[in-house]
Amino acid sequence: MRSQSPDYPVKTQSVDEKLFRLLVANVKDYAIFMIDPNGYILSWNQGAAYIKGYQEDEIIGQHISVFYNAEDVEKNLPRHNLNEALKKGSFEQDGWRVRKDGSAFWANVVFTTLYNDEGKLVGFAKITRDITEQKRSEQQREILNAELERKNKENTRKIITNEIKFRKLIEHSYEGISLLDKNLSVIFRSISSERINGWNNIDTDEGEITELVHPDDKPLVNNLFAELLAKPGKPIISEFRTKHKQGHYIWVECLYNNMLADKNINAIVCNYRDVTDRKNAAKEIRKKTQQIERILESITDGFIALDTSFCITYANNKISEMTGYPVETIIGKYIWDQFPEAIGSETYKAFNRAFAEQKYICHEDFYAPTNLCQENHIYPSVNGLSVFVRDISERKRAEQEILLLNESLEKKVTDRTGQLEAANKELESFSYSVSHDLRTPLRAVNGFSMMLKEEFGLKLGDEGNRVMDIIIGNTRLMGQLIDDLLTFSRLGRKEMKLQEFDMADIVKACVKELLLNEPKKYKIKVARLPHCYGDGSMLKQVWMNLIGNAIKYSSKQNQPTIEIGFTRDSAGCIYYVKDNGVGFDMKYSEKLFGVFQRLHSNDQFEGTGVGLALVKRIIDKHGGKIWANAQVNGGAVFNFCIPDKK
Repeated sequence: MRSQSPDYPVKTQSVDEKLFRLLVANVKDYAIFMIDPNGYILSWNQGAAYIKGYQEDEIIGQHISVFYNAEDVEKNLPRHNLNEALKKGSFEQDGWRVRKDGSAFWANVVFTTLYNDEGKLVGFAKITRDITEQKRSEQQREILNAELERKNKENTRKIITNEIKFRKLIEHSYEGISLLDKNLSVIFRSISSERINGWNNIDTDEGEITELVHPDDKPLVNNLFAELLAKPGKPIISEFRTKHKQGHYIWVECLYNNMLADKNINAIVCNYRDVTDRKNAAKEIRKKTQQIERILESITDGFIALDTSFCITYANNKISEMTGYPVETIIGKYIWDQFPEAIGSETYKAFNRAFAEQKYICHEDFYAPTNLCQENHIYPSVNGLSVFVRDISERKRAEQEILLLNESLEKKVTDRTGQLEAANKELESFSYSVSHDLRTPLRAVNGFSMMLKEEFGLKLGDEGNRVMDIIIGNTRLMGQLIDDLLTFSRLGRKEMKLQEFDMADIVKACVKELLLNEPKKYKIKVARLPHCYGDGSMLKQVWMNLIGNAIKYSSKQNQPTIEIGFTRDSAGCIYYVKDNGVGFDMKYSEKLFGVFQRLHSNDQFEGTGVGLALVKRIIDKHGGKIWANAQVNGGAVFNFCIPDKK
């Protein structure tokens, strides 16, 4: 029986699959794929699909024994080939292999052992070439040679004809074919040679073939030819760089066979092909892999890669610092065998959910064995999971400290709130008492002043009456101030009665009330205001103060004009009262809404300095805001907004 993929096939090297596909996936003449140390397939190119018949999604994770016939599997030939590659660094073999449809083909197979930078075995690169036609040609040639030897004299014409056909076959081969003499000089090149390296069959005066070899590869090639001359009849395969006729170097894969002793050939036969693209692809893959690894090693987070069976294929050194496990000891391990205490945890569930649903998941968890609070960023793909692990232990400790501090502050605030509520009650009681006590003497002063003016007005004269008017006016203003202060102090504890109401009705009522005894003609324009959600009685006080101020401060204009309207923005509905009065200097705008903060004297405009403070307190109580814009003698506009009903 052929070996099946284990429950958790081990991948020992992280490869940028997109780059791999870009560089080697389209090569059709070679089956080029990667296998892990146990012989399980990790990657697949189009050449492999073309030669062996399997598509990528049905072969990844399978064992290479699927390509061997039952007799070779019984002999454990797949394992033997891998062991030979381990001993020698690479191993080449020709033999029968089996396609997906069961048909057999003669294959040339090369295993190359792959190690990482630490010298650890990460798997094998396997290159398979279908040489069935070549094998058949060789068999045909053997048959022809036997026939030539047997019928040398009587079939000379037939032999010559067959030789011409054979030469044509060689000359039109996809691979380059060269024949060398014993001095390693070229005596023949096939037509395909010129396509590969630019040299044609006429170019035979460049000397030994070794003179075209790249200087760095000459020691390798010299040893190759020494072995080739010493062991005739033994095929030798090698890769090196050789000079193209145009002057640049290309990589070639050559199969040499010393047939100098064969009187019919009397040459060293070289079959070769251009593998520059393959070598460059491998170089770029190595470069990209190294670049990715440098990036992953430089980040401050831990990084771990898992295959579809949740076996660890890569981990950076930060993971080692977090867990205490050296990286080399966890590569290839099933993650829940390595961290068994995490089975059933939130991390365990998140990993499985991310892979099953193929969606990114970020979550936090605590792993007791390493005392690690971690934030996991899990990125799934069809090939497994990529996980960034962030140590948030310090952050969690800080959050706990902040939580305890907030609880302490909340308790202090609660205690302080209770104290403030008690103080407010005392203040409200005091304000009521003071206002009541102050009203008694004010009423007496006002009453006696009125009596004096009525009974002795003629005797007081003009100056006496003027003084009495001042006393009566200030008494009335003092009473208004007491009422405003009492209203201001009570407002903080007054319960709001929230409901939806028609803001336009309130504004019209305020305008009517304020202009009732106003002798001057005012031009007041009221827009069609939207409904509002709030305490209607409180907001009426807002409008009474704002419209009253507009009437008061525009009263000295020839044509006092007031505009009441609204605008909308992202914050909601903004109501405004605009006048063409005396305005004010914006540098004093911060004083507008403070208690007793007035920008004009009583000689100019009468007032208590409490109205706008009361307005701000009502707007604040509704969770809104109020502001003003003005210029001296250029009018003013007061804006306020109330949050929409939620």
